Amino acid sequence: MTKQQTENYSEPHGRNRVGFEARRVAARLLGLVVDEGHSLAALCDNATGNAAYRALISKDRAMIRAILTTCLRHRGALLAVMKKVMDRPEPKRARDLTHILHVAAAQVLFMELPDSAAVNLGVAAIAANRTTQRFKGFANAVLRRIGREKEDLLREVAAGAPVMPPWLRKQVRTDFGKENLEQIEAMVRLEPYLDVSMKAGQSVKNWGETLDATQLVTGSLRLTSNSPVQKIEGYNHGVWWVQNAAAAIAARLFGDVSGKSIADLCAAPGGKAAQLASAGANVTVVDNSKARLARLVENFERLELEAQVVCADVLEWQAKTQFDGVLLDAPCTSTGTMRRHPDVMWAKNADDVLKLAALQYAMLQKAIDLTISGGTIIFATCSIAKAEGEDVFARILKENSKVECLPIIAKEVGGLDEIINRQGAVRCLPHHMALEPQRLGGLDGFFVGRLRKLS
Repeated sequence: MTKQQTENYSEPHGRNRVGFEARRVAARLLGLVVDEGHSLAALCDNATGNAAYRALISKDRAMIRAILTTCLRHRGALLAVMKKVMDRPEPKRARDLTHILHVAAAQVLFMELPDSAAVNLGVAAIAANRTTQRFKGFANAVLRRIGREKEDLLREVAAGAPVMPPWLRKQVRTDFGKENLEQIEAMVRLEPYLDVSMKAGQSVKNWGETLDATQLVTGSLRLTSNSPVQKIEGYNHGVWWVQNAAAAIAARLFGDVSGKSIADLCAAPGGKAAQLASAGANVTVVDNSKARLARLVENFERLELEAQVVCADVLEWQAKTQFDGVLLDAPCTSTGTMRRHPDVMWAKNADDVLKLAALQYAMLQKAIDLTISGGTIIFATCSIAKAEGEDVFARILKENSKVECLPIIAKEVGGLDEIINRQGAVRCLPHHMALEPQRLGGLDGFFVGRLRKLS
């Protein structure tokens, strides 16, 4: 926080002090996401994240992550509830007030926390901030009404509220229709489970039993454990790594990569590179972030895998040789990951989609140049927008005579016909791969297209 922001606060005492700092920081970080477009993952990075967040003990940091993920997953519902319970509009230029109210209301409505504690801490935070303290009575009345009418508000207001912001709902409806929009929003309301990819040579079946996990048709395991990742069996021995099942599809579409040279562009944090290296490829990973590459290296050391690591801008990188295959998981809005990372819905906008689509096209051209004749290029994005997937893929096929589409067939993706589009590419959506119970199913929104470079 800046010096001015710090001066706006006076510290509460007594019982209000317990948990107060965590809620105050949570409200501040919520503002940085929805008002300034910051990434929640970046803000909550234990090494490089927000200074106020890093100053807290691990228990409070975990609480902040849980509160903020809940606030952002249910932001549409919170906005609708606030509109319902307020007897007058929110004061203009009082964003701190709004964020503190949302942090408190999210705990009352969607988290297992005594209502009185959430209300008292919320009011204390508002009273301690000199820019909002005059709204203490107003906030107290609003939050206590939410507590009293909780069940009715959940049933009559929150349940029917949109999940996505208007710009994203419009985009999804335009691209995929009303029915898919409704099914996607239903899945985003549900917190996802953890997917992992197994190192080559490990038995997916046996580890599925050991971890009490569900074996997915795509080859990944889905865990329902609530334990920290580092404490789950097999992690410290490099048996598996965390990777959403949809993200794991892309690398598998190369087929047999043993002994082949593969470049993984925009590679960090390295899940796809680990798949390729584990399968016997000679992998070169390229990313422009030293911090992200450092984590990739740490993961590879844990997994006992090897790769050549290059820190460079993909568009400026001059490789010494061409590669048998190139995997480009291009920078995108990441809206396909909104079930796992609900902040992307509120931190991005429609302009970001168009800007990133142009970058993706330029990077895909680069990927083609880096590939030998007869080699394979995999183009992937974790965006739910066709502009960042299907449209870029169609444009490259129309404008670049050096490549042709190498269609993907259902048996390459576990028989999931529903995720193969008319282009012969993968387009998966959050409600695809339905399982029972509903929360157990679903995939990240992903586009994956495969190209062959012509001689």
